[in-house]
Amino acid sequence: ASEDEYETIQTYLGKELEGWTYVPLFDYYSNLKEKGAFRVLLDDYVTDDTGTCLVHQAPAYGEDDFRVCLNSGIFTKETSNTIPSPLDESGNFTSKTPDLDKLSIPEANKVIIKQLKDKNRLIMNETFFHSYPFCWRSDTPLIYRAVPSWFVAVEKIKDNLLANNELSYWVPDHVREKRFYNWLRDARDWAVSRNRYWGTPIPLW
Repeated sequence: ASEDEYETIQTYLGKELEGWTYVPLFDYYSNLKEKGAFRVLLDDYVTDDTGTCLVHQAPAYGEDDFRVCLNSGIFTKETSNTIPSPLDESGNFTSKTPDLDKLSIPEANKVIIKQLKDKNRLIMNETFFHSYPFCWRSDTPLIYRAVPSWFVAVEKIKDNLLANNELSYWVPDHVREKRFYNWLRDARDWAVSRNRYWGTPIPLW
């Protein structure tokens, strides 16, 4: 699409759009609007050198997406098991998205594009070639997907950990102020769940 095809009515800084709400492209999860979904969020991982500077957030399928939505109050850690996740363990769409039910991601692409065209919501359709992760065991494509897990709530005790680090005797002593301090300062909740049979056994008392 050429810029000549459109008329610029007004320009905005990204930060001026924060909090704006919008009509979602699909109606599958429209009930979540009352919980804060479908509004513009800000974050510095989106750059202005490619695309539109806007990126769709899918918190069940991306680390940055999850972080941004969590920090913006779309959900909490305690309610993160309720975030939209229309794909099953095999990467196929479920009945949560009836028009795409049982389709794989590549198969669903064609249906999604057609639906956008039919609703006059498609501006441009292009193909991008990029690297993609594959399982080294089965040589099958992988997806990044949030799964239920047990966590040790490290972030709740981070201040105590840092305080006790100051009281500890380190050899060499610079480890206390640098390497270990930095590690504790940036510590996140520790996922102890494993979903592979060849994982490390975790004893629980």
